[in-house]
Amino acid sequence: MTSICLAILLALALAFSPASTARPSQANSSYKNGGIDANDFVYADNLRLYDGVGVHYITGLNYWACMNLAADDSVGGNYSRLVTELDQMAAKGVNHLRVMASSEGASTPQPFRMNPPLMPAPGQYNEEIFVGLDTCLAEMEKRGMRATMTLNNEWQWSGGFGQYVSWANHDAEIPYPPSWNLSAPPQRSNPSTGWGNYTVIGVDAAPWSNYTDFANRFYTDTQAQAWYRDHIDAVVNRVNSVNGRKYNEDATIMAWQLANEPQAAIVPEEFLGPYGLELPPAPEDPLIPWVRETSEYIKSLAPKQLVSVGFEGKQGKWYWQAVHNFSTIDYGTSHCWVQNWGIYDMLNSSISNIEKAKIFARDFVANTSDWAVEIGKPIFLEEFGMARNNWENEGKEYQYLSSASTSNKDGYFQTIIGAAVAMFKDPQAAYVGTCPWAYGGVYRPETQQADQFGIVWAGDPPHESPGWYDLYDTDETMNIIYRQQQEIEAFLDKEQGE
Repeated sequence: MTSICLAILLALALAFSPASTARPSQANSSYKNGGIDANDFVYADNLRLYDGVGVHYITGLNYWACMNLAADDSVGGNYSRLVTELDQMAAKGVNHLRVMASSEGASTPQPFRMNPPLMPAPGQYNEEIFVGLDTCLAEMEKRGMRATMTLNNEWQWSGGFGQYVSWANHDAEIPYPPSWNLSAPPQRSNPSTGWGNYTVIGVDAAPWSNYTDFANRFYTDTQAQAWYRDHIDAVVNRVNSVNGRKYNEDATIMAWQLANEPQAAIVPEEFLGPYGLELPPAPEDPLIPWVRETSEYIKSLAPKQLVSVGFEGKQGKWYWQAVHNFSTIDYGTSHCWVQNWGIYDMLNSSISNIEKAKIFARDFVANTSDWAVEIGKPIFLEEFGMARNNWENEGKEYQYLSSASTSNKDGYFQTIIGAAVAMFKDPQAAYVGTCPWAYGGVYRPETQQADQFGIVWAGDPPHESPGWYDLYDTDETMNIIYRQQQEIEAFLDKEQGE
């Protein structure tokens, strides 16, 4: 009870205090992990990653909103919250953050978006948000944290593929799928503090297939691709306004990622596999040449840094290997979502429910490791998560209250992280780290208040219910992540005879 109260008080203090306007200096500060030399690039060799010290294991977290949190308070930033949360993560051994290096706006207000966007229109940038990205990277470098820089998004919460297609087709209407509407009921009497709800297919949302069909026109739209490459140029070649480092010459950036969860453009009538998730082979899918051509382009601009796809893996072995088996893709990625994929029910407290999720996670990690070994590349578990014990919130004001306990989540994290760690220790396996979704830090649904842009910066992005997959600073789950880092550190010390 005491820790919960303290967390709520801290969140209130941050929510109602003006963001600090102090900007970071160029000098390094003393943190446990130390700074990152600009030339200490991570590289891949067979099934492992390496840096200047030796084998590189990723203890990561998704922190996608970093550039907005790091921006000036006039554009919705909260620098004091940013540095607080970076310090919290560093204290738990986190050495990697997966962040957005893209977000797209429109000529008319759009829902379900990061706001303000980095790029309000093709080739036009909000410099204050770009400085936020500079600040984020500079602060990460001081704490020994490297970045995955995500350059686009299949999904609507940053604009992404759908917005590029809309731009290229005279601002065509985007058929948004079910997404979170913060202004919908349930609301509270205090303005801007409500929790919202999902839009509904057939009422105010389109089927998911309508959205993905629209968004995936991106792969073959010549104008959309030209604008996307312009964006790649702008970000990769940027000079950091805080520390003077050019992005493609800064080892703080471990990897450039083509997009968050790009989807297959050819969808079959029937899905395969025991869970109905896999796709049959489709060599003609435009996703595949898009990955090859885009990764070649990024490599030509940033040859010292790694390139990844951002692919999930639910599509099965053929698709996973097809998008990763290029010389310009340095390592594989996997995302594991047991609730979203229909394997786990967050409102079911039965033992069989959580055990089914654990079995799926172990099999998923083992299978994807095997796929990576076959093509001789490392693989990074860069997304996974689980809700709290939200059956405890049934009948309450909001389904995702942070007061729900985390026994299922903690057990699941121990299982899936443990599986990845075991695959790292096995020289014949390919996993090189984990990166849960997503760090909410001091955020809590109970104390949330939308900012002047109508945004709540929770761990969950604007198209999803705030608090669903959040990892809070006081959660036991963060200690599980820390113990992972300690276990790996002890293993590497022993292996190196230190």
